[in-house]
Formats: sequence, C-alpha cells, structure tokens
Amino acid sequence: MKILFLNPSYGKGFCKTARWFAKSRAREQRHPDYICVAIAVLEEGGHTCKFIDGAARDMSFKETRQIFKDFKPDMAVINATTPSIDSDLSYAKMCKEEGDNKVITVMIGAHVSAEPEGTLKKGNGFLDIVARREYDWTLKDIAGGNEFSSVQGISYCREGNITHNPERHFIRDLNELPFPAWRHINPRDYYSPAKRNPFLTVITGRGCEGRCVFCLFPQVMYGRQYRHRSAESVLDEIEYDIRFFPSLKEIMFEDDTFTFSKYNSRLESICKGIIDRGIKISWCCNARPEIQDILLLRLMKKAGCRMMCVGFESGDDAILKNLKKDITADRMRNFADLSRNAGISVHGCFVIGAPGETPDSVNRTIKFAAKLPIDTVQFSGLCAYPGTEFYNWCKENSYIVARDWKEWVDEKKEQRAIIDYPALSCSAMNKAVDRALYNFYLRPGYIFSQIIHPKSFRDIKARLKGLSNFAAYRLRN
Repeated sequence: MKILFLNPSYGKGFCKTARWFAKSRAREQRHPDYICVAIAVLEEGGHTCKFIDGAARDMSFKETRQIFKDFKPDMAVINATTPSIDSDLSYAKMCKEEGDNKVITVMIGAHVSAEPEGTLKKGNGFLDIVARREYDWTLKDIAGGNEFSSVQGISYCREGNITHNPERHFIRDLNELPFPAWRHINPRDYYSPAKRNPFLTVITGRGCEGRCVFCLFPQVMYGRQYRHRSAESVLDEIEYDIRFFPSLKEIMFEDDTFTFSKYNSRLESICKGIIDRGIKISWCCNARPEIQDILLLRLMKKAGCRMMCVGFESGDDAILKNLKKDITADRMRNFADLSRNAGISVHGCFVIGAPGETPDSVNRTIKFAAKLPIDTVQFSGLCAYPGTEFYNWCKENSYIVARDWKEWVDEKKEQRAIIDYPALSCSAMNKAVDRALYNFYLRPGYIFSQIIHPKSFRDIKARLKGLSNFAAYRLRN
C-alpha cells in the first residue's frame, strides 16, 4: 500500500519550535519524530510511504495537492491539532477528491484522540478514521487490510454511522519499535534560535508520571506511566542519527520529562554511555525542575548537555499545587542554582492563567522568573486543550471564552489566553504575558550579562537573533 503522511501547514511558522524572546508558539506541536517512527513501522511491513511536513516547510495547500496527485496514495494519514482542525479537515477533503473517493483518510493526534466523534462529524463523509492515542500498530493494522471493526483504537464512520472501537493497549516494550525513518525529513526545516542548528528531536520514552492538570500528551496520547527505551537503544539511535546526518549539531530529547527523578539511574546510564562511546554531540532536553544532585548535573554537562527546557510554570506555591505540579518554588529555585553551577543553560517555561490565578499570583510569578539564574524564558496563557483535566474544569465552570477551535491561537498563530476568570480576565492574562517578557528581558543586568558573557560564538549569533525577534515583537505589539 502507498501511504502519504501529512503535517498540513496552518499559517506561516505554526507549530514550529518556540521563538526566543517572544511569546511561545502553541504547545500542541506536530512532532516529526513520532510520525517517522510510525513510517518506519509501516515500511518494515512492506508499505511505501511519503511524508510531507507542510507545517515545517510552510508548504501551500496547492503544493500539497500536487504532491498528492503525483504520489497517488492508497491511504492518507493527517496529523491534526486543536487550532488547525478545520484546516486539517480541508486536507482530508482534498485527499478524497483527488483520490476519486477511494483513498482511506485517517487522522492522528491529540485533538482527534480527545474529540473523535466531533472530528468525524465535521469530516462529513471525507474522513474515514480517527486513530486514537498511540497509533504505530493501529496504522499497521489499517494498512494491512484489516476490517475496520477489528482494529483496536479507532473511531470510524460508515454510511453516516460513527463507531468507537475499544482502546488499544499501549506498547509495553518500546525497544520493539524501529528507529525513525529520518530519510523523510530534512533537519534544516526545523530551525530554532534556542538550539544549535541543524538539530534533531529524539524520543527515548513515552508518557509521563507527572499529574499536571494541563499537560496534553500524557493525558490524551501516551498515558501517565513513563514507558522508556533501554539506555543501549537510546545510545544506538544517537549514533545512527549522527551517521544519517553527519552535519547534525545538536539533539533534543523530546520526552515530556527526560529527567524525572524516579529514573535518574537511567539518565546516568545514558550520560555515561555517551562518554564511554566517545559520542561527541551537544544535546538539550525537556526537564522537570527537581534535580537536586549537582554530581548528576555535572555528569550531564560532561556528556554534552548544553541546555534544559524546564517547566517551572509558576512561582506561587498555591498555584503550583492547583496545577498538581507536585513541586515547590524553593525546590525549583535550588534546581536553577545547581544547573547554573553545573554550567547548563536553562530555558524557563511559565504559564499565566492556572486555576486560582489572581493579579497577585501573576506578579509573584513574574518576579520569581526575573530572580532565577536562567538564560531565557517563554510565557504563555495557559491553554485548555480538549481531553485534559484543566479543559474539563474550565468547561464545567464556563471559563473558556474561545468560541471556535481556531481561537486557541491569535492571528499570528501564537498561543494566547482563552480563559476568563472572575478574578482575572482573559485580556489581563494576555497583557500579563507581555509584561512578564518585558520584565525579564529588559532588565539592565540581564542585557549586560548576555552581551558580556556569551558561552560561545553560536550563543552570540543566537542572542542577536533573539534580540531581533524581540524587537520585531515589540514593534508589532
């Protein structure tokens, strides 16, 4: 079977890596690594695949249509997100039209996993299947010609009737999965000023044991248990990635919490393995701000860790409790101090609009961020994505002001506040995001330290790029 994978474009730059010195992009991102693993699974089964990452390449609808016509697939797999769902469905309609209604159209992703019924109803006959949650084996079953009724983990529409099959169990042993089919992407399409380019994202595990009420992928896609690959498998893939892309400058470990303290012995094994194998590449990771072991942080630095993208979220302990972050501001402050001592840069992620948020708690977070010894930050209005505990709470209390999925982002496709509390309006949240950015980046001490103490020539270039982004952002706003 010939299978076309689509990451449809939805406005210039949508769902690319967050810009530095500006508001964050929508957090519901379209990761090519997950898709490339699924492609590898299908190619192992003898299927012919093609991947169009229109979101990364800013590819037009017309260009995508022409590629579809040239490839003539039997099945089209479309990765969808909440704010882009209407646009994504238009691609499903195009596939049906150009495929003479014979092509099987499938949607994957967090939004459709949370809203399969609504998605299929909107699909109006041109969307056949929603593959819910983890989709590697599900797509393999569909491509293998199995009857829809026998495929676990799908919702499908036939003759106007929608059926939801039982959930598929998560893959227990992720070592069974092949390495991503990287030949379908070009790392240079995924530029980020915060990283050394070209970079590549690597998934070493799926799921997260944190209980954060707003976090999308653990609640909707991959579960709240961390299923991880062996250290040996991770090290083998790093070597494979470097051989495949010799010009690669950096790797980003994209697991929700690569540094979760429960699994620090595995993190230590990966770091020691990188050193023992003589792997020479810089790397970054998503991190939970809880490591209190300076020796582990120094080992990470020795193994090539340059930067951690850290979810601080708030500087107010009451707000952190409401978010079920299970961590305190003092502990996060100590983590930041130790990271600075170990020589690892920290990019801090903060949100405005958590349950119980007030003007006072917002001010505490802004002051907290400014006092942390971290290098860069991003602030965003906390977004209530379908399928999350936070979304259900907001909906029950009528706090969501967005009337349509498109309103989850603004006209620039940047994430914005979409909730309105009695004690803190949606407008006040958006203004607070801007104020927080100005407060952090326009401090004289911060500007002086970034100019006087860059860590490398690449950092100088990144700082200049970031300053340009921030200046452009201020002019627009």
